[in-house]
Amino acid sequence: MNKSSENKEDILQFETTTEDERLKMMRNKRKRRRQIQLGVFIGVILLVILIVLYMFTDISKVDQVDIKGEEIVAKKDINKALNIKSDSRIYNLPISDMKTKIEKLEGVKSVTIKRHFPNDMTVEVNEYEPIGLIKNKKGYVPLLENGSTIKNLSTDLPIDVPILNDFSSKKLDKLIPELKKVKPKVKAMISEVNYKPGENNQNRIQLFMTDNVEVVGDIQTFANKINYYPSISDKLERDNSGALKTPGFVDLQVGVTFLPYETKEQQSERSEKEAKQDESAKTEQKKLDQALQDLSKELDKSGEEPKSSEKSQE
Repeated sequence: MNKSSENKEDILQFETTTEDERLKMMRNKRKRRRQIQLGVFIGVILLVILIVLYMFTDISKVDQVDIKGEEIVAKKDINKALNIKSDSRIYNLPISDMKTKIEKLEGVKSVTIKRHFPNDMTVEVNEYEPIGLIKNKKGYVPLLENGSTIKNLSTDLPIDVPILNDFSSKKLDKLIPELKKVKPKVKAMISEVNYKPGENNQNRIQLFMTDNVEVVGDIQTFANKINYYPSISDKLERDNSGALKTPGFVDLQVGVTFLPYETKEQQSERSEKEAKQDESAKTEQKKLDQALQDLSKELDKSGEEPKSSEKSQE
């Protein structure tokens, strides 16, 4: 009897202990859940407070605007297009409208605007590349890679592009894609490009380089050759002052050739030869005109003969 009663007591004690532990675990879970709920609630309240503080205090007002990539477009024009005021807030800026206004500025190809927490922004401007300077009534203006010009330039003229003289709009259309192929380092060495058509080449151009060398080329083919100009220039013989020992020019029309300038006697001979050719051409033209006049008279006479024969038959 004693042993059985002891066993029953042990079982009852075990069951009681297990139940107590279960209740304790449930209480701990409820406590932990309440703590989590309280933490979340406090976190949400703090987040709302921070958002309200950010939105309605000076923290969210635009502080710094970093403009990058502008060279021919003035920063003042970009800032005017942005139209950021002292009370403008970073979170409600009209980014799309800002981009549209900046892209309407002369010379702007595209623009990227990024906001940086808490109150800064970056404006990255991508401009059309200036490839030359052309003259208008007010002076020189940049010619851009898309064929347009900047009429109201607010910055200094670019100094690393050549001056383009005497080109018609059609010839410029041919020149622009070629100038785009010229390496920036080489383009900076070209001070001037003139349209100089010859008798046998209507696309002939004349270039003056910054090292005082004249280059003659063809609008449609000069770009690939002029990119090798630094090595061509190094091979030209010069004196101690840097001037060419033999005055002349580099001809890129067919191959790559250095041609000395004509002497006065050669120039005189060429002028006489050209004058004789012109005189001969005028004589031939007069003969042709006279032949056409004679032919016209003969045709007029042949047209009158049938009329006279018809009258005689009547």
